[in-house]
Amino acid sequence: MMWECPLCNRIFKKNQQPHFCGDKTVGDFLLGKSVSSQGLFDDLISKFEEIGPVKLHATKSMIVIAADTGFAYVINLGKNHIDIVLPFDELYEDNLCFRKMAQVPGSNKYNHHLRIMYKEDINDEVFEFMKKAYANGKKV
Repeated sequence: MMWECPLCNRIFKKNQQPHFCGDKTVGDFLLGKSVSSQGLFDDLISKFEEIGPVKLHATKSMIVIAADTGFAYVINLGKNHIDIVLPFDELYEDNLCFRKMAQVPGSNKYNHHLRIMYKEDINDEVFEFMKKAYANGKKV
């Protein structure tokens, strides 16, 4: 069962799920960022759109990438990189792309942290994890 916030119209898997529905926009996050990091962000979104349609939501501290629900989070736009978190129900230790993986306290989820510094960092391995994350965002 899905729940739609009556204030921001975002859709969540849980009824009354806590979230931020303020007036931040994706443009607010990109404002003043380097051409490099803005380009990497655009490359990331384009790759996700190869998998399927996405929606972007801004919060106080991140950009949420969603299909039906959020499945990826841009947590930092640095001078020459972007940091993304992909949450999964299992730990994918056998990989060459994640710089950090950790269980979310009090849950069965594992956050997989990815840093993109070059367009080529979104390689076949990363793209496969992007597809898995997207599939999680389509689960109803």
